[in-house]
Amino acid sequence: MSSSYSDLWRLIRTGKPSAALLSLAALTAMASVAGTLWFPIQTKQLIDDFGNGGIDPSRIAILAGILIAANLVGAISAYLLARVGYQLVARLRASLVDKLLRLPIASFDSESSGERVSRVVRDCESISELTTRQAINLLTGVLLLGGSIVVLLLLDVRLTLTLLGSIGAAFVVMIPIAFLLDGLSRRIQDRTARLSGILTHVFQEIRLVKAFTAEPRERERSEEEIEGLKQLGWRVARVNAALEPLMSLAMTLAIIVILVYGASRVAAGEITMGTLTAFILYIFNVANPLVQLTNFTAELQKAKGASGRISAILAEPEEEPHPGRAERRSGGMLEFRNVSFGYSGRDTTVLHGIDLQFAPGTTTALVGTSGSGKTTILSLIERFYEPSGGEILYDGQPISGFPLVDWRGSIGYVAQNAPIMPGSVRDNIAYGLAGEFSDEALRSAAERAGALDFIERMPQGFDTVLIEQGNNLSGGQRQRIAIARMFLRDPDLLILDEATSNLDSETEHQVKLALESLMQGRTNIIVAHRLSTVMHADRICFLDSGRISGVGSHGELIATHPYYARLVERQFQRTPEPALLEAD
Repeated sequence: MSSSYSDLWRLIRTGKPSAALLSLAALTAMASVAGTLWFPIQTKQLIDDFGNGGIDPSRIAILAGILIAANLVGAISAYLLARVGYQLVARLRASLVDKLLRLPIASFDSESSGERVSRVVRDCESISELTTRQAINLLTGVLLLGGSIVVLLLLDVRLTLTLLGSIGAAFVVMIPIAFLLDGLSRRIQDRTARLSGILTHVFQEIRLVKAFTAEPRERERSEEEIEGLKQLGWRVARVNAALEPLMSLAMTLAIIVILVYGASRVAAGEITMGTLTAFILYIFNVANPLVQLTNFTAELQKAKGASGRISAILAEPEEEPHPGRAERRSGGMLEFRNVSFGYSGRDTTVLHGIDLQFAPGTTTALVGTSGSGKTTILSLIERFYEPSGGEILYDGQPISGFPLVDWRGSIGYVAQNAPIMPGSVRDNIAYGLAGEFSDEALRSAAERAGALDFIERMPQGFDTVLIEQGNNLSGGQRQRIAIARMFLRDPDLLILDEATSNLDSETEHQVKLALESLMQGRTNIIVAHRLSTVMHADRICFLDSGRISGVGSHGELIATHPYYARLVERQFQRTPEPALLEAD
């Protein structure tokens, strides 16, 4: 993935770091640098005064004051930078989340949710780290390094050149090692994102994992990434194990060189003991900025890589780049005209020249073998995907001409697994609906859906908190909460996707009663593999390998469609039947 400094700069501007706080942080950092530069000079004077037979107490007080003030303003600078950093990363994350929510479904087919979470969490942090702490470290490092060199040159040129030469030689060796660490850190980021993707999916589907005793498989997949992270971590540890002693050795050698050479200069009367002491203190003022510059370079490369990944997401086409303006009226005809479709990245075509009409106020059932295209038709109606060929019309106009929010707001979708979001029962019934709903409206919707009795038996009633995926509810309870949501939504077009599958007979009967009430006066589209669910539909459309092989009422298809007739005979004779009519 290509990335550039322009991507990084654009993202920094997106985060809108406070110029006032950054300026104040820079000023306090500069004040801290000034105190740090002044401290060795004052120490020099103190040592020289001591050598001359006297110590001025006021000079000790000044020295202590400089030390305390430098650390205080340094702490203020760090706090201000933390505020800017948290503000910047919050804005970046909010911008990225907003973008992800506006991407089409197809965008999520190419990358796991865990990897995208990693972009929001970890990559945004890398950019925040660079633009706040590392940027100020760069500023203070340059000022401290430049200021220290100037002061050292004023004190003694030859001793300064000796100091710079000894420290510079060590950094010539350390810089390539630092770049090696940068490459390893980016690999760790990518591998961590993959592990996050695996674990997110596993924990979301933990019941499936346990039901099929797939723990060994998921453990193996996770351990492969964990082992990779361990190996990378060991490599980082080995590099650090070499880098840290090398840094310590370089500092020790620099001190020894300065002590030996400086002591000879003191003995020769060329410099004072105070000057030598100042030089030793300035060793750290020279070495630390060089470390900061090395760290800045590594963080810059890391943030550059992160900005490339984030920019790639921000550049993806959104779900509705050109919002439609057509006004939608209720009670229109929904029509497929020669619609074809194939999923991106796959060679096969799922739908081939589909012609369908969903007349207002009628019920149309879609049946067919697994993979025949039933769910794909529903996804096209919801505008999760765009047709590869042909067009979908509503009331004679392409559905792409209607504002997406208005279009989806007119559709009610009851899925097989009836998804539940974390939150209360109240939140789930009103999920995604605009406006406020009174307790009476919620109770009425729940009662019509056959859900009021079990909701009132819950510990906090409508305020009972439901856990992720509704795992503290039965399948029938989840379905009835989804149906209650539809009563509140009051859609013009109702889609029932295997809405009564996987339910026991009594619960299925209760859900069917609620659905029959919900379907009154609407255009209904039903997908089901139980023919008893669809036999009373006005029209039944039989799909076979993405093509329509028969359309008619239940009686008409029995008379004209041998395969449908055979399936009816099998189901109603209760003979074992292959799983031919599962949802695709």
